[in-house]
Amino acid sequence: MMKHTPKPVIMIIIDTLMTTPLEEAVQTGYAPALHFFMENGRYIPHVVSSFPTMSVNIESTLLTGTYADQHRVPALIWYDEERKRIVNCGTGIKEVIASGFSQFLEDMYVRLNNNYLSKQVKTIHEELAEQGLTSGSINAFVYRGHIVRLVDVPRRLQIMSETESPWAVHTPNTWSLGSFAKVRPFTFTPQTFSGNYKAGFQELKYLLKEKQLPDFMMCGIQDLDLRIHLKGPMDLHGIHKIDRELQHVLNLYPSWEHALEACTWILLSDNGHASMGHKRSHYVIDLRKLLHGFSIIDKGRTKDQNEQLALAVNQRTAFIYSLKHESDKKSVIHRLKKDHRIDIIAWKENGTIQVASGEKEGQFSFSAGSGWVDKYHQYWSIAGDEKLLDLTIKHGVIHYGAYPDGLARLSSSLHSHKGNYLVVTAKPGYEFKDKASPTHLGGAAHGSLHKQESLVPMIVAGTETLPSSDRLVDFKPWLMELLLGKEE
Repeated sequence: MMKHTPKPVIMIIIDTLMTTPLEEAVQTGYAPALHFFMENGRYIPHVVSSFPTMSVNIESTLLTGTYADQHRVPALIWYDEERKRIVNCGTGIKEVIASGFSQFLEDMYVRLNNNYLSKQVKTIHEELAEQGLTSGSINAFVYRGHIVRLVDVPRRLQIMSETESPWAVHTPNTWSLGSFAKVRPFTFTPQTFSGNYKAGFQELKYLLKEKQLPDFMMCGIQDLDLRIHLKGPMDLHGIHKIDRELQHVLNLYPSWEHALEACTWILLSDNGHASMGHKRSHYVIDLRKLLHGFSIIDKGRTKDQNEQLALAVNQRTAFIYSLKHESDKKSVIHRLKKDHRIDIIAWKENGTIQVASGEKEGQFSFSAGSGWVDKYHQYWSIAGDEKLLDLTIKHGVIHYGAYPDGLARLSSSLHSHKGNYLVVTAKPGYEFKDKASPTHLGGAAHGSLHKQESLVPMIVAGTETLPSSDRLVDFKPWLMELLLGKEE
């Protein structure tokens, strides 16, 4: 049995690229390279991301083909019941400092891949290695592969922390991440935690020039996310800057058409954003004020005997943990229901997931199993007011409205890690706050289950095949098929 020799696959994840500004940038001439890919490939404007819509959770879903109930990376920040402390994988500099800078470095750059990402699932890097194929990762925080490397902490970070190096990390064949590792020799592009968009594309160009491109190359471009947090979703200049670098990549080929003959190209976003209001007292939901009277653990400390709650704020989604008594959780739910700015309140109870809201009356519950089927062939038992999750049932099939694949994604989050906790999301325009968590007044934020953050665009060029569904969680088998080819 012989296999076709597959073309290399280049997947470029442009953090927070959204459908409407992408289409406007293309239509107005701001993005010639993206326009070329759209004209010569397939454009899918709405792909369902994972939940919460935060980077490391999404990368874990994409690489493992599972939601958080299996890959076990809940979000950017969560409470670790085993260690009795908050885990922070990069929510904002003030919160990182509050949590402990050394602890953050080890959580983000060592434990995320070595410990938190479940060993019960395999990444695409690991599976390709088993098939004798090579893979690479540029600027992605989730990258677990089969090669053990000893990595020195960059000197600037050593000065700021008390971490000891080298670290042993598991990477794919080709690995680049900010100042921690580069593929180009003698580079001086300023970068520390992860590479900026220019550095990322320079790494990719180097691999192409030197004919060192692995079979699968995943390249993360994060800069657009930072701009949109500040400027709002319709910032086209950020797309233009990224597109200019993408043009330089295409110019390495005799023609742009040759690039499609040489490689399969997947240009993909990870999450969207919701525009934020301007008035802090109204649009920022300060959870410590809202839950005044409860004893809440401070970040950077392990739990003591008296603390009742822990908070983990992921912008427009938050986990609220009851650390002592079930009655505390019931009191928290009662208080949250009184705040009209809160969209979804969800928790596990007696084998089902309960859903309430601060904005809407009523209650809804569901569980996986027999009952109604959705478009993804998932079966659910449901009861109560399905409008709380904007569900409609037509001809015996569940249809999703404002919360794409909402049942599976919400269920996965409530089974993503140990603990007695609530998942709460804010209405569009609002976001949560803890003591040091970042806010984005007048800009934009993400994290919630809402379609504004959950639906992302994708362009595929250089192949006629597409994933089996419009969900990121279903992409891994498609990528493996592209890379392994078909037997004949």
